[in-house]
Amino acid sequence: REPHAETQRAQRGIHRAFTLVEAVISAVVVGVMLVAALNTVGASRIGQQKTGERTKGALLAQQLMTEILQQYYVDPENGGFGLDGDEVGDGSRGLWDDLDDYDGWSASPPQRKDGTVIAEFNGWERNVSVAWVNPNDLKAAIGNDQGVKRITVTVTHDGVPLATQVAVRTSGWDEATE
Repeated sequence: REPHAETQRAQRGIHRAFTLVEAVISAVVVGVMLVAALNTVGASRIGQQKTGERTKGALLAQQLMTEILQQYYVDPENGGFGLDGDEVGDGSRGLWDDLDDYDGWSASPPQRKDGTVIAEFNGWERNVSVAWVNPNDLKAAIGNDQGVKRITVTVTHDGVPLATQVAVRTSGWDEATE
């Protein structure tokens, strides 16, 4: 054999194999890409979790707002604002019959109308405020009844507000449904 042919084959073999430097660079590139991919998957998972929490919060707020809006505008027995003596006692909202009975109500974890805790909502809280508002400016709370109440339901999870629902109800609503 010719020595020149052996040298050519040896040189071709060197070009076909990885050097240690090329292997290290490849490992670094793959590692960086893997870290970036895992960060993307992690951020996506956190985003999905936050979206799920906001959805649960919105559903909890909607459920309570629906319950509240089914009540009378004013107490059918005495017309006062807030809870009456006969509406307090058993820890449930079962005896509440008008919008402002809910004013200042709060529960953590959230509860059904009968007072039972809604499962799997530890760390969650629902708060309600009811206020008389100016019929010409629904953001302006006033001290007397001009036929319009604003109901606000806020849902938090671990102290972070996730959902707020606001509704306005007029005294004319009750008159129309009677």
